[in-house]
Amino acid sequence: MKYIFYIFSFFLLTGCTMSPEPNFVYYKSLEPASCNLTIGLSTEDSKSKYKVSLDDRNISGNFVKNGQQIIFTGLYASKSFGNTKMEVSGLIKGDTLTIQNYGNAMNPFTFFSECDNNKYLSLVKVNK
Repeated sequence: MKYIFYIFSFFLLTGCTMSPEPNFVYYKSLEPASCNLTIGLSTEDSKSKYKVSLDDRNISGNFVKNGQQIIFTGLYASKSFGNTKMEVSGLIKGDTLTIQNYGNAMNPFTFFSECDNNKYLSLVKVNK
């Protein structure tokens, strides 16, 4: 009987110490027909995580926020000049996350090739 109590106590304690799933705030593309882009951001226990969802791929990782700027660590441009790796970044202002999707002739890159036609991607906060 004593062993059953110990086993029950062990499972109860280990179950209570599991960390809960992070709460994400989601931003969705204003033009879903173009690329169906959704980005989720979560900051809990000093850990900043992101989830990016497109029609054909899902990416997750950590992000760094400096003021209004967000840098998505490990999320690189799908097309860039030469062998350079450019991390995706954006700005949050109010309920809008804005990402410059592609550059110019002097600085060629495309962050999300699925959203090729849009120079700037505007995503608004949504309830998911």
